[in-house]
Amino acid sequence: MESTQADKVYINEGDHIDVEDTARLPYELLSVLGYGGSAVVEEVKDIYTQKVFARKVFRVLTRTLPQVREMFEKEIMIIRRLAPHPHIVKAFATYTTKRSLAVIIDPVADGGNLAELLAARRDCNQSDRLAYDRIIKTGFGCLAKGLAFIHSNSIRHKDIKPQNILVHQSRLLYTDFGISNDFSNSRSTTEGHPGPFTMRYCAPEVVDWGERNSKSDIFSLGCVFLEMYTDPSQDL
Repeated sequence: MESTQADKVYINEGDHIDVEDTARLPYELLSVLGYGGSAVVEEVKDIYTQKVFARKVFRVLTRTLPQVREMFEKEIMIIRRLAPHPHIVKAFATYTTKRSLAVIIDPVADGGNLAELLAARRDCNQSDRLAYDRIIKTGFGCLAKGLAFIHSNSIRHKDIKPQNILVHQSRLLYTDFGISNDFSNSRSTTEGHPGPFTMRYCAPEVVDWGERNSKSDIFSLGCVFLEMYTDPSQDL
């Protein structure tokens, strides 16, 4: 039998709920925004408030549940610690089902991500390029201050790249803290296997499995800045 609105739960900001029947969730799927190694990101609308969010859903098998749950809980904790900063996404709420863990993220970016913006700037005409350039010009300071805030809260992002920087209302926001490192109870410096990384933007010490710390994030941001600064007619 089809679920009615009366059957659906109401989710407030800051809530975490466990729900067995996903039909009781108050979210209408609008589109799929992207896929990651262990999650899918969707655009959803709250049927009660009509507010649109991004929803990151981790789907798991029983045998991987402990590892995925640990990753999920760590990412939520990090996002909530960084919530005060205006250039970092926020976790509106979370929920779990039998086979998935989900975080409702605010905002859903109205301008896609920085990689898409840079591609659009490269392909557009001169008059349209000015609007993109205004976003990019102010973005340097926003991203630098955002990363300083992240590091001041004992977090290494570990995967800074244009795809993990959202564009919303002409502002740039950091997202995707799934592999970030919380060093509040340990040293910032680590070594050994670095885990997943993006070759185009990672520091040499990451590739070499050497000692790495917050400076590796700064190197990655420098690579992003280079792409932001480079003339759009030049393809790196």
